[in-house]
Amino acid sequence: MICNYFPEPAYLFFTSEVPELLYYSHFTSIVISLLIGVLLFVKSGKNPAARALFALTLCFSAWTFINLISWTNIQSDFILFAWSLSILLQSLMSIFAIYFMRVYITQRDTGILFKSILLLLVLPVLILAPTNISVSGLNISDCDAFMFEGYMYQLYYVFLSIIAMLWVLVMAIQGYRAALINQKRQLLLMGIGVQFFLFTFFTIVFLAQYFTVSGVFDDSRFEMYGLFGMTFFMAVLGYLIVKYQAFNIKMLATQALVIALILLVGSLAFFETSRTGDVIVGITFVLACIGGFFLVRSVKKEVQQREQLEELTQKLEAANERLKELDKMKSEFVSIASHQLRSPITAIRGYISMLTEGSYGKFPDKAREVLDRVAESSKFMASSIEDYLNVSRIEAGNMKYELSDFNLKEQAERVTDELRQVALKKGLVLLFRSDVKGSGMVHADIGKARQVIMNFVDNSIKYTPKGTITVIAHDDPSKKKMWVTIHDTGIGMSKETLAEVFDKFVRAKNANQVNVTGTGLGLYVAKKMASGMGGKVWAESEGEGKGSSFYIEFPELPGNPSK
Repeated sequence: MICNYFPEPAYLFFTSEVPELLYYSHFTSIVISLLIGVLLFVKSGKNPAARALFALTLCFSAWTFINLISWTNIQSDFILFAWSLSILLQSLMSIFAIYFMRVYITQRDTGILFKSILLLLVLPVLILAPTNISVSGLNISDCDAFMFEGYMYQLYYVFLSIIAMLWVLVMAIQGYRAALINQKRQLLLMGIGVQFFLFTFFTIVFLAQYFTVSGVFDDSRFEMYGLFGMTFFMAVLGYLIVKYQAFNIKMLATQALVIALILLVGSLAFFETSRTGDVIVGITFVLACIGGFFLVRSVKKEVQQREQLEELTQKLEAANERLKELDKMKSEFVSIASHQLRSPITAIRGYISMLTEGSYGKFPDKAREVLDRVAESSKFMASSIEDYLNVSRIEAGNMKYELSDFNLKEQAERVTDELRQVALKKGLVLLFRSDVKGSGMVHADIGKARQVIMNFVDNSIKYTPKGTITVIAHDDPSKKKMWVTIHDTGIGMSKETLAEVFDKFVRAKNANQVNVTGTGLGLYVAKKMASGMGGKVWAESEGEGKGSSFYIEFPELPGNPSK
């Protein structure tokens, strides 16, 4: 049956008896949605989000095409078929929008349960679409079926669209809250794009149908504005592809957007009837082509630079890993070499000690001076080997700590007594003072705590040409802190030296003027050991030539005051 009052369309849907916006709104939406959807499917077909988006754009394009036929065709049986199919496609759009948002947020396909829920939601529409419950008749005067849609059926597919909007909104909010900082903006934009499309399309299409049935509008041409929600969504998607490399298709997205823009501008020429309008469209088309060319070239350059940067980053990461391996090998070599050197140097020191003690008879004074120098050198070598061993253990993470409770003040005093003779040989005064009000007890490795104090005192002895070195044990029971402070009247340090004095192999610029045997490892080892036991160290100095102060801090255990 042929509807009255309307001419037969040419080539299925070309006729003059339609609203001016009809072709532009429909062709524009179909071209843009299919262009992006197909492109993503071809380039990222393994990505579940790309497949879901392709299904969504395919349903939308099919709905738009069928809606165009419903506007232009006059064959009643054909219109009835298209009307029923359009309702089915509208319901599928709701389902695919939910599915797309879910897989885009999770970056993986959904499980069987989620897909089963979506299938159950759309199943009533699939079953009832070809029945009279869907569409039972056609108004042959106006070529529409608004008055013949089943009420419950219509109510259900409207319900599906509302469910889709709410579900997508909830998923977008949850995904945004759980996303990393660099992903939040992408999820926000994608959520806005999908939600704007759903709200614009379903709301405007529903209102257009409702007002047409109510007699407020003569026809449902108002629904054409709802199609531009998809254009907005595709624009947001294009921005995400270009800016954040969404779906990882890079340059082709920009080219597709430029082609779509040029096609849209060019399509205006088919609907413009005035000469002025033709001129404006022509100028706009030329500007779009020129602007698109420069945009593609600019984005291509940016993509190439980004790829080069990524390649350099990968090379740097590989080089960094290699450097870590070499550093580990170096530490292992130092550890092995130090262990191999430790045994012979211990033997040398032992025999030297026996010689100087007279175990092998008396030696002339000149020979004894040589033996003393050998003993001093072997002692320095043994100390250096121990530092290298400690550094290799620290860097390999093999430094072990045997923690226990002990009196830090007593250990500081003993270390001071042990090193006093070394200080006296250099003509220095080494003093110990105590101002401990609390228990003086700490929980640490007693051997390593002594070594930290010894390293600091020894350092002050090395770099103090004359004067006094004072070791002070003091605490603050209210803060539960215990300190050992070493003050010297030595060469002091500049601000630059203070900033790096605890780094490996670092010595003050003026250190060689006083001592040439330092390795620059003692303070580094002391800091790492103190840190490994829950303490901390630092140094202060008013400047070069004004002495230095070194501080060792540990948490103090509660208890009776130390005597």
